[in-house]
Amino acid sequence: MKLKVRVKDKSHNITDLDENSKILDLKKTIQTFTGVPPSLQELKVGYPPRVCNAGDHETLTSAGIQNGEVIIFTELSEVVKPSKINPPTTNPPTTNPPTINPPKINPPTINPPTTNKPKKSDNYNLPKNEIISVPVNDGFVILREMEDDNSCLFRAIERSKNEVQRLRQIIIDTIKNDPTTYSDVFLGRPRNEYCSWIAQKNSWGGAIVWMLKPEESIDLAKENTINAYMLYTDYDSIAYAPLLDASPEFDQTIFSPSDETFLTAVLEIANKMRQLHKYTYTTDFTIRCDQCKKGLRGEKEAAYFYF
Repeated sequence: MKLKVRVKDKSHNITDLDENSKILDLKKTIQTFTGVPPSLQELKVGYPPRVCNAGDHETLTSAGIQNGEVIIFTELSEVVKPSKINPPTTNPPTTNPPTINPPKINPPTINPPTTNKPKKSDNYNLPKNEIISVPVNDGFVILREMEDDNSCLFRAIERSKNEVQRLRQIIIDTIKNDPTTYSDVFLGRPRNEYCSWIAQKNSWGGAIVWMLKPEESIDLAKENTINAYMLYTDYDSIAYAPLLDASPEFDQTIFSPSDETFLTAVLEIANKMRQLHKYTYTTDFTIRCDQCKKGLRGEKEAAYFYF
């Protein structure tokens, strides 16, 4: 099994356990990189994250922990034993002569004039770091802005550079294993040449990438997982984060299609994006060809343009 354990601002991969391993085996493995004994470990699994109350001798499978699971680790506090209470000591009362202090006069305070500044709409609810978010159980559904660098789709699924390259390799393997669907004519160039090109970090395959079979698209996001989906819009990603200021490394980007709470939150984020005009009006947006430097207006001109 491949498991990912989130510990504060770091994550650790576990690959030496299987479905029949015990919860205690998992906790002992976690102890190797946290130093926290099993008795003081709290583990959360699933979405929204829930505390795993399985016994130490239950198997990972019976506890609902599957391959590819993301586990959130929290260290529990030890029970503090009450300290020994010493009997109070009684001292004879002492009488001090009364002191008379002159009345204290505070100088008047003058408040600076206030100015009425326009407030942001309550509908926006933007935090200080300008992340569009909606609170859900145990965390937030947030909009992560992806850099427009032709790897935005891959980073919307996986944040690390190594994983982005792995996703490109899945596309290459898919093309090599299905020459009928992904022919030279379909790709617009020899298949080997296309595979070498798509492996480069600045290459984007457009619709060809989206035309991967459903099971392969799911595999891009999470191995051996079915009935799951990820959300992606333009160059941005919808993700679940335990905290607003959490590192994107801890984002969850795969969600169940039956999760009504998440879907409601996503629709609210879409409404906030409309209010903030965070969208591209494709009818009259302007772009420039990187090859010939010609300026184009709207998706219609872009679709029929050849340099």
